Amino acid sequence: MKPFFQHLRIVLIAITVASPAIATAQPKLEMHRVGAKADDGSGWHLAVSSKGSFSVLLPIPFNDFTTNDASTGETSHVVGARSSEGIKFSAVELARAAKPPPDFDSIPKSLAATPANKVSDVRRSTKGEADSLTLTMANTTTTLYMRCIQLGGVRYVLTIELPNAHRELVAANKDKFFESFKLKAKS
Repeated sequence: MKPFFQHLRIVLIAITVASPAIATAQPKLEMHRVGAKADDGSGWHLAVSSKGSFSVLLPIPFNDFTTNDASTGETSHVVGARSSEGIKFSAVELARAAKPPPDFDSIPKSLAATPANKVSDVRRSTKGEADSLTLTMANTTTTLYMRCIQLGGVRYVLTIELPNAHRELVAANKDKFFESFKLKAKS
């Protein structure tokens, strides 16, 4: 379980910092776009992953990059952004790897293992071949909204992490972000 969250944490750090210093750190970071603007006319930006197989709408300009961890063979395709208020949006495709990602049932348990974290609104659903998990985790300073989708051996993880002071601002828009996730059309 820990490798999944360590890998996700590395990806989230790369979203927020995205500096040349990270490019030399492990895992290897390949930046495709920084501060990309693709406003669809509604103020939301259509973030199509350059090397991943998905797109999502983000309420602010975004970064698009791929990480590759040579030590584990894991590759992640990421689009994400951080607002001036410290609200972080990310959509991550965890490409197939030799080691499968953790079972969905273990994710809420792992997050709740930290006494300060309160995990709520845990829901599992299946639609066609897609299995999904959504949850909310909150502590005294931050809230995390997460949606995980398992489809065809590939895991997609969408997150919004925010300071608690901005819960109302995000609550009005989080569903639009999560519901905008789409797989790219195959050519």
